[in-house]
Amino acid sequence: MVTVVANCNHWIGFHITNQLLEQGLKVEGIVDCKKDDSLSLFFGRNSNFSFYSGDTNEIYEQFICIGSIQEDVNISAELCVTLAHPSTVHPFTSLNGVIIELPLLFGEWMPMSENGMYFQGEFVPFSSDYFLQHAIYIHDFIDVFLKWLEMYEVGEEKQNVNKIKLDNYIDIKDNRPKEATVNQVIQHFRNQRLGKMF
Repeated sequence: MVTVVANCNHWIGFHITNQLLEQGLKVEGIVDCKKDDSLSLFFGRNSNFSFYSGDTNEIYEQFICIGSIQEDVNISAELCVTLAHPSTVHPFTSLNGVIIELPLLFGEWMPMSENGMYFQGEFVPFSSDYFLQHAIYIHDFIDVFLKWLEMYEVGEEKQNVNKIKLDNYIDIKDNRPKEATVNQVIQHFRNQRLGKMF
C-alpha cells in the first residue's frame, strides 16, 4: 500500500515523508506550488517516492495532509489525516477524516533565525517561556505520530473522532526541547545558510 503526503515540501511534510521512506514505505507526494519545492527534491533518489499524478483510481492506505491543500485533489484512502495548527483548522481542512492539532514544533528546515523560530507569522525566541514550555522537537513528534498511525483503527473515524490532540493518545509532554537539540537545529540552519552562499 501507498501513503500520500500532501504538502511534502513543507518542512513538517518533509520530515514525515522522509521518516516514512526511511521505514521502507512507498510514498506519493503532493507539492504545494506556492512554496519552495527544494525540500521535495531530496526524495528524488529514493525509489519508494514518486509525485502524485492523480491519474489513478487507487485506494491509498493513508492520506496525510500538512495544513490545507491549495488544489482540488480527489483521493480515496482508508485513513485521511490532516495535521494543522489549532488556529488554522476549519471544517473543510480535512477530507472527511481526522484532524490532529499540531503543537509548537521545531526542527531542521523550519522558518527560523539563530535566535528563534517563526510560528504562524510570529517570531518565537528559543529563550522565551512559551518556547521552553510548549515546543516539541519534530522527530519526537513524528515518532509519536507514526505510533498513533499504527494504533489507530479506521473504525474510529466513523465514531465522531474528527479532531484530536496526540497527547491524549500518547504522552509527548516529556519531550521538551533540550539545549543540545536546539543547538543542533541552529547548527543545521548555519550550515544551510553557508551552503547557499557558495
